[in-house]
Amino acid sequence: MLSKRIKIILFCFSMLIIVGFSIFLLLSFTTENVAQTKKNTTIDYTKYGSILLTIVGKRADNIDFTNSSLFKFVPIEKSDYKNQNILVKEGNTLSFYALRFLYLPGDTRQESNISFRLKVIDANLPTQKLVMDRVNINEFAIVNEDLKYFFLNDSFNTDSLNDGVTNFKISNYNFNEKTGKLQFVFSFNVDGENNETGNDMAIIGNVDVVVL
Repeated sequence: MLSKRIKIILFCFSMLIIVGFSIFLLLSFTTENVAQTKKNTTIDYTKYGSILLTIVGKRADNIDFTNSSLFKFVPIEKSDYKNQNILVKEGNTLSFYALRFLYLPGDTRQESNISFRLKVIDANLPTQKLVMDRVNINEFAIVNEDLKYFFLNDSFNTDSLNDGVTNFKISNYNFNEKTGKLQFVFSFNVDGENNETGNDMAIIGNVDVVVL
């Protein structure tokens, strides 16, 4: 009888330890998540400006659509937004690279993003030339009022007809070297064979960012 009681006591004690350890792990996980959430909400991920993306075209079912979305968040990690929000100077040539996310860092939908590379040759000289060789649109869902949607996950080479890109233009370029503020508008058309809809599409980007 005594041996049976000892076994019961040992079993209860073991269960108490297991339950206590489980509660400890749960509290640790919750505290860590709360801390990360507070960190994400206290840091201003929008202070480096935004890219307003407008896409106009026809869906695969030939219904007209227009979608405008503001990509305004930089990456979470400091090293990332410094490497993906930069200006490189080489003599009179300025090379810009910027990436912006559509949603708040930490959100499960954060992968929707747009990025570009812009080169300004002979900056501020009479021979100044703007070259934008690529625009990347990743994991971007265009949802319509009838809840039908499609994804854009493309890298458009704006200097190649092989990607079906035509009528590429850059306008309203302005760069303030003191503040790092870069502004310009880009636009181009993509033929139906080179996008998800199967129809021609117009893409317009209004860039208003600060680079480091």
